[in-house]
Amino acid sequence: MGNSPTKLSQRLERAEKTGVLALRDCGLEKVPDRVVSVAGLRVLDMSHNKLTSLPSSLSRLEGLKDLSLDANKLASLPAQICMLPRLETLSAPSNDLTSLPGAIGSLVKLRKLVLTGNRLTALPDSLCALAALPEALGQLGSLVELTLAENCLSAVPASTGSLRRLKDLDLRGNPLEGLPAGLLTDTPLQHLQLDERLLAKDGSLREDVEGREAYAARRKARIDKELHGKATGGDVNFSS
Repeated sequence: MGNSPTKLSQRLERAEKTGVLALRDCGLEKVPDRVVSVAGLRVLDMSHNKLTSLPSSLSRLEGLKDLSLDANKLASLPAQICMLPRLETLSAPSNDLTSLPGAIGSLVKLRKLVLTGNRLTALPDSLCALAALPEALGQLGSLVELTLAENCLSAVPASTGSLRRLKDLDLRGNPLEGLPAGLLTDTPLQHLQLDERLLAKDGSLREDVEGREAYAARRKARIDKELHGKATGGDVNFSS
């Protein structure tokens, strides 16, 4: 491990008080046993290490809300990760994941899922199956942000129209042929990132993408509202 045992102990002691444990760039090849014993842990960041697996004991962190595993060497996630009842953010880009646990759909409070740059070719029906996302994806009613760039998606299920809180969706780097109309008409989607195959020369959605008019109208209304805010002294933020 890159950090000394003393430094690890100090971080663990601070985490007991703050609920936040940052173990980025520590050269970790395994999760220290003491991590799962930190009472009240809310945020756990183990990004940029050398982790190849996670312990099943991770399920003991019942208060965990934010788990970051970016840039490790994980080929899979343990089934016990689905037993984290309060998890809102699961970030695991730039790993070697080829699938996710079958019960991941049980993470009912999940709001942000980032899986960019993995080797996903299939996901469980409880969430989605990359190459053909299953209809069960629409059950993640709390999802606000979904990042699935650089995978092997060929389709997006119609059930995404049921994601009533979805605002950010990144599908770049997937061989998509189209999008379900409900995704564009029935969700509050504000930021949609796609490859050029689904875009016109001016950067807008192709005319044959069903629901594009409703999506464009909603974006225009939001921009008009922000411009009005600027005219009356408010701030304009087109990236929010």
